[in-house]
Amino acid sequence: MHNLLSPSPDRSDSPPAPLCGLEETAAAAPQDWAAATTFALDRARGDDAARPVLFATTGDWRRERGGLSARGLMALGFDPGRVILVKATRETDALWALEEALKSGAVAGAVATVERADFLATRRLDFAGKAGRAHAVLLRTGASNDLSVARLRWRIGTAPSAAHPFDPHAPGAVRLRCELTRRRNWPLGAWIMEQDDETHRLRLAAGLA
Repeated sequence: MHNLLSPSPDRSDSPPAPLCGLEETAAAAPQDWAAATTFALDRARGDDAARPVLFATTGDWRRERGGLSARGLMALGFDPGRVILVKATRETDALWALEEALKSGAVAGAVATVERADFLATRRLDFAGKAGRAHAVLLRTGASNDLSVARLRWRIGTAPSAAHPFDPHAPGAVRLRCELTRRRNWPLGAWIMEQDDETHRLRLAAGLA
């Protein structure tokens, strides 16, 4: 079994790769915020190891969920010096910072934590990502059915960790349940992804690949 939804002859066995442009990610439940943030950062950097990634948050988001951890970033394979943190007062400021960074071409990708983003804002972000050859990710504070030009929309939850290869009593690789809830002109799907300790990237879970 490759993915977790009903099989379709048209569905790929692997999740779609990040696209230059806009996609959206949300936590499946409040306790899944760390998982959703991990996924959003991994999508934002794509395969570009040279350019930094921008992460824009609002004061409300930081008060509710805290900030990024340098140790956590290093566990994901991020040099904390390559993550640009923007502390915005309002969501409109976070979206502006995201757009400016994307269209500059200076970043591999950028993430903004928002509750609402109107259709015009999402269109501008999509254009900015394509112009700067960068990945734009909106990390939504909840599931949304708002009009958006985002080509991919994800719902991320935690999954039981993999078995430890040497100690049956120790946790193994971190695993996430990644459900694709929107995809233009293509089937949806859900996959269990796990962190590769060598590459520090998310991959299809061993045993499902």
